[in-house]
Amino acid sequence: MPVSRRNLLMNVVAGASLASGVKNVQTMAACAAPNSQAMQSGPDALFEKPSPITLAELALRNTTGVMVAEVSDYAPAHYQGGLSPSPPHADHNPKKAIIVVWKDKPQRLVFSHESSYDPWMELPNGLGLCNQFFEGNFGWGELFNNNGRKERNSFVDIIQGGPKRVWVRWNYLCVNKDDDSQPALRGTEDYISYPNGLVWRRLTYVSLMPDNPNGYSWQPIDFFAGAPAGTTWKDLFTRDEQHGDYLVGTVIDAYSSKRYDVFWDNNGKPRRDGDATLLLEISHSRGFAIIMPFKEGFLFTIMGASSGFPSEKSQIVDHSFNDTGGWGWGAARWDHWPVGWLNSQTHNYKEGSQYPYSFGPFSHYIVNEPLKEPHKDYDREARDMELNRWSEKHVYYTLTGMAHDVEAIRRLAKSWLDQGENCAQSESIANLG
Repeated sequence: MPVSRRNLLMNVVAGASLASGVKNVQTMAACAAPNSQAMQSGPDALFEKPSPITLAELALRNTTGVMVAEVSDYAPAHYQGGLSPSPPHADHNPKKAIIVVWKDKPQRLVFSHESSYDPWMELPNGLGLCNQFFEGNFGWGELFNNNGRKERNSFVDIIQGGPKRVWVRWNYLCVNKDDDSQPALRGTEDYISYPNGLVWRRLTYVSLMPDNPNGYSWQPIDFFAGAPAGTTWKDLFTRDEQHGDYLVGTVIDAYSSKRYDVFWDNNGKPRRDGDATLLLEISHSRGFAIIMPFKEGFLFTIMGASSGFPSEKSQIVDHSFNDTGGWGWGAARWDHWPVGWLNSQTHNYKEGSQYPYSFGPFSHYIVNEPLKEPHKDYDREARDMELNRWSEKHVYYTLTGMAHDVEAIRRLAKSWLDQGENCAQSESIANLG
């Protein structure tokens, strides 16, 4: 060994010896606290995981930017009822949640164990916008069932705790509601949040049934919301003075003035500004935003060709109108019982229910051929193994957040997507907003 390399090795060994005492290890741990590593690109350098806290304790914590904590007493949509015994609720602690909060921002990002950790952007009144996950084709394997909520099938890790950046990783196995011994697929999603209130999301999956269509997914962006029990459209959305109904969903093209709106009235009758042709044109643009315009704030999801969703394979469907490829369920609401079932394993809403409910105006699909007659065309696409294998090979990125202005969302979408391949870097959103 050359002398220079030998001396270098001896210096390294000597340095390691000096740092071997308990006192020095404790000093290293203190220096490695998340707040001291604001711009570190890797995991927080911790030697002990923080203990869970309560929501009340979380409310008392201050941050200079963005932070995350595990809490032990959360329930979706301000639900106040019991969550025991378990099952039918999530195993271990059904009130366990990982929550991302921002300084001076009303929204928070919630990963609730009772809801399979499927995250949503939540407003102070308990409303939450969720984009779902890689559900197996035909719904054979998913997460919104008793098996899907088990910790062994869906689990979350905090990688970075803030205050300059929070990084949460979610891994899950989509499983059948009756038998989870053979998962359909394994999904991995990363959520990186910055002090500007924006969240960068990376999605990818691996089929565990490579020769079976049930083991694939091309519909990871269902666009739906969970709402507190007893609320009505007038509590959640702004009323259209001319027609007396409520604007519940908007889709905008990031690169033109094109816009598609859907409205529901108190009886569930839908109305729209736009048609199937317009919605498909926006779907095939270079990028777009899907928006739920709540009174408390416009929650949105942005995606496009630069973020892994090729224009020619992209289709947004409106579930109030079959001619868009939507299922036609319109303003249907689904009761949550158990609470974490959210929008699946259907429990139709019952008037006066004590449980939260969900509704979903839009979905986004990755398809080879656009769906026109969903009950026929969905089966065609789900059995297309070329499409299935293509969807498994790709990695996808979205940008989510809250705003109060549709045009501000349009500008944000363009600013992000104009970065091209850099959209695959979480830093692409750090200076936006």
